[in-house]
Amino acid sequence: MADQSNSPLQELEKTYCPPLDPALLTAIALDFDLTDQAQVEQLRGTLDALRLSAWEQEDLPFDPSGTSGLSPDSNGFDMDGACERSPSHTDTMPSRETDLTSLTSGVSGFNLDDASATGRKNHVSYIVRSDGTLSLHGATDEDKIAYLSEMFRSTDRFTIKHTLQKAGGDVDRAMDELLNYVFFDEQIPDEDGITVAVPKGVDGFQGAEAVRKKGRRRKTKGKALARDQYARASNCGEPLSASSTSSNIWATAEKDVDFIYSLTSAVLPKERIRSAYHANGASLPTTIQALAKIHAPGGKNTVEKDELLAAQVSEITQQFPTITTEISAGLLIITRQIPSAAKELAEVMLTVPETSRAPLSELIKITSTLPPLDDEDEVAEPRNPGLRFAHNLENVKSAAHVHFSAGAEAFSKASTAYRRGKSDRLMGGAAAYYSSVGRDHLELAKRNAAAAADALVDQQSTSNRLDLHGVSVQDAVRISRERVSAWWESLGDTRLMGGSSYERTQGGFNIVTGKGRHSHDGTSRLGPAVGKMLVRDGWRVEVGEGSLTVVGVMRQR
Repeated sequence: MADQSNSPLQELEKTYCPPLDPALLTAIALDFDLTDQAQVEQLRGTLDALRLSAWEQEDLPFDPSGTSGLSPDSNGFDMDGACERSPSHTDTMPSRETDLTSLTSGVSGFNLDDASATGRKNHVSYIVRSDGTLSLHGATDEDKIAYLSEMFRSTDRFTIKHTLQKAGGDVDRAMDELLNYVFFDEQIPDEDGITVAVPKGVDGFQGAEAVRKKGRRRKTKGKALARDQYARASNCGEPLSASSTSSNIWATAEKDVDFIYSLTSAVLPKERIRSAYHANGASLPTTIQALAKIHAPGGKNTVEKDELLAAQVSEITQQFPTITTEISAGLLIITRQIPSAAKELAEVMLTVPETSRAPLSELIKITSTLPPLDDEDEVAEPRNPGLRFAHNLENVKSAAHVHFSAGAEAFSKASTAYRRGKSDRLMGGAAAYYSSVGRDHLELAKRNAAAAADALVDQQSTSNRLDLHGVSVQDAVRISRERVSAWWESLGDTRLMGGSSYERTQGGFNIVTGKGRHSHDGTSRLGPAVGKMLVRDGWRVEVGEGSLTVVGVMRQR
């Protein structure tokens, strides 16, 4: 049996090592039957996810602040955009398994202004290939140039025409080239306010040397950087609109339920958590305490019979003296005896302030007020959800960090147990157990990382402006797809009214992707990735400097 499984294991080591550790790979492979092809494919899927995570961490730039991203050695996201680290934006695009279906569109010309397109009656056929790329059929070169010119308004016509010729008339390839060109060929003002192009190639390296040699240049560079940071801070500090600042109790309830479910999904179903949440007055601390009481053991003697549970309860009560033994045991049971998750629930149960609920006699009260003496309408100040956003962001960031650390520790124990398994056969079961625990923590960490990205974007965005600074490429693509669809649905009947696209969409939906100055090579990855996704999904997009604007659809969605 060992000889039969030796060859597949060696092939897996050649494929995944490095970046994965051979001992870790072998420990994970113990859970699968390498003679079964279906289980081998399942194992490859798990190893692909771990290898992608390892590559992303290897590609992280050095950050002296210690907040370069979510990893076992960090505390959260890079708030300055250092998470733009994916090696290729094409890895984040979900593969489409549709057939080559011709989607005929009634697009009358390509101009955004409908009045200027009345004299054109070109009907273009779109074909979406199996890999998700877009192909135009029935369009001339001038139509393709006009289509690209509307998307890249800051790029001159000669550049677009030359790029399309280099791509052999393929709009998809030309779009990739122009996206990279726009987000890389940014211009910055010098000390005198004159806009100069960023040098490329050998000239760029020569300019860098000149900056190092001349102290005055270094000072100028510092001033430009300070101006950029000030502009960034002013943009992020814009007050939120009234519609975005109004508190949404349903969204808050859903986030609280998701937080509890992320730590107790192995024991508690989501519907049961939601029912307990509403039964306890939509209070997060009270809900956690109620769930712990329900699942707590019968008495103190029951806890003492289980030595492992007693030791874990003692550890929690030492850290949180105000929590009783019964509640501590209940927290451990609903988290499947994972001390880190139980401690996180205990911390939230003690630190989050519980909203005071008035008695029913005070809630149902008939009062009469005097009529106002002036005609001025009192405008209620919207509640600022900044504290709530910050609290949710810190919760999910800490949860992701805890699960990343626990997963890394479990995989390390699995690797150690596998090495000891060569002399002790019983250690093979321990290696399999720890690898299973590591995979569970890795899955929970990914969920919390996605929730942290959502909370960060909610904190710095408005109803018609999406700021993606500080999130990874994968999360940026996912969030952009969801928010653009929600924005389009919120327009209602106004998108069907007459006038230009800007009038119908009320100025469009702006997506801030940044210029990539905080990435390790100085190029933007969010912009090309998000822009390509929007075009594939059929949105009409305008590309600007560090931002994208969605102004409508290209075809019937």
